[in-house]
Amino acid sequence: MSESTPDTAERNIRAFLWFRVLFNSRFYYPIFTILFLDFGLSIEDFAALNALWAASIVIFEVPSGALADKLGRKRLVVFSTWLMVVEMGLLCVMPIGGAWVWPLMALNRIVSGLAEACCSGADEALVYDALPAAGRDEAWTRVLARLMRWQSLTFMLVALVGAATYSADFMNRAAHFLHLDFTFTKELCMRIPLVLNLLMACAAVRVSLRFQDTHEHAPDMSGLRLLIRSSFHQMMQAARYILRSPAAMVIILTGLLFDSFLRLFYTVGSNYYRLLGIDEAWNGVILASSSILGIGTALMVEKLVGKATPSRNMGMVAVLILIGLSGISLMIPGWVGVLFVVPFWLGMRSLHYFISQYLNRVSEPATRATVLSFKGLTMNLAYGTIMLAYQAQTWALRASEKEVMTGMDKPQTDMHLLAVAMPWWPWVFGTLAVALAIGIRLKFGGGLTTLLAREHQGAPGPPAG
Repeated sequence: MSESTPDTAERNIRAFLWFRVLFNSRFYYPIFTILFLDFGLSIEDFAALNALWAASIVIFEVPSGALADKLGRKRLVVFSTWLMVVEMGLLCVMPIGGAWVWPLMALNRIVSGLAEACCSGADEALVYDALPAAGRDEAWTRVLARLMRWQSLTFMLVALVGAATYSADFMNRAAHFLHLDFTFTKELCMRIPLVLNLLMACAAVRVSLRFQDTHEHAPDMSGLRLLIRSSFHQMMQAARYILRSPAAMVIILTGLLFDSFLRLFYTVGSNYYRLLGIDEAWNGVILASSSILGIGTALMVEKLVGKATPSRNMGMVAVLILIGLSGISLMIPGWVGVLFVVPFWLGMRSLHYFISQYLNRVSEPATRATVLSFKGLTMNLAYGTIMLAYQAQTWALRASEKEVMTGMDKPQTDMHLLAVAMPWWPWVFGTLAVALAIGIRLKFGGGLTTLLAREHQGAPGPPAG
């Protein structure tokens, strides 16, 4: 353990910025869905693997926090980078087709979820604990602002490179332009973004070793079981607090519903672009555009928090999601169809900003961190649930569309199943959103605006259970 000094703080800040950039900027994000499908997986397999990934985060999140407190935050961050190396190494050696694809992909998703859980919060704690006590909150705000700028720039670059290198057509045109006597095959291009990410993982390992842990801990396993049990107990206390707070419950439930449908589209997005006839090389441009639009969205939602009511703001997000789901179900070919993705970009950034603002208002200081962790856990659980629902839907559609898909190759089958699945989504989301809104008013006697005002005034409101 090192003492907290200005040099240590600056060292950890630099390590934190580089770590977040290297760990989270993934070259395969623009082609996430089609990458898994091109390896030979079915849509049902892909949905199940994403549910497994979400479940592994939920399972490992609380124990990893206890391990960080007991064994040291740096050890957990370093361990997460080595897990990233394993995760990317598995994808790099993954066979294309065959019996080994599913078990290796399942192992990859479990390792990925464990890596996410291990570094969740530990990297931030390394920086926050090393900052001088005087002005710590202000300094941390500046660190987060730097991180947002770094991540926005690197995400745009990584998205452009990852999508371009995955496209054999683009790579061969580039080789011809550069007068290179080399032909890029589809199989080779599938590996390029993965190898680039493996190199990023190795760099992340090196950066993680530069952290200095200033948090006092005992580097042994004694009492670890008690610490983990205590962590689960604290999480259950947060759940009971949410059940006693109508406003917190409404925020969480609304967030679960909205976030799960937003992430459903983000998960299948690259297959949707393929359905529209957009070449994979353009997926990076699309994602980079979402980052640019996100800057303007941040300014917009900041003003909306002060001018519009919470119920109206969350209602706006619901409308954006419904427009997006309805628009993509039309499957208009070309770039017109891409325009209907814009509401998802606006909705995702707005939703999480609003949730953070409103949930912090009703959370007590002593339980705020745990309540926010509980929100993350439940959102991953909801995401896993909707992916299992998507898997079940695809199973049913594969059976009912069997005759129609006769003679189609695998990419055509994947796109057809997505095309017949999407028109159901706006109806399901709209029904659930209306049912949730009616249930909230019947249960608590008012919407989110009323409940927040009631808790701010200290009124308990109707019981939550």
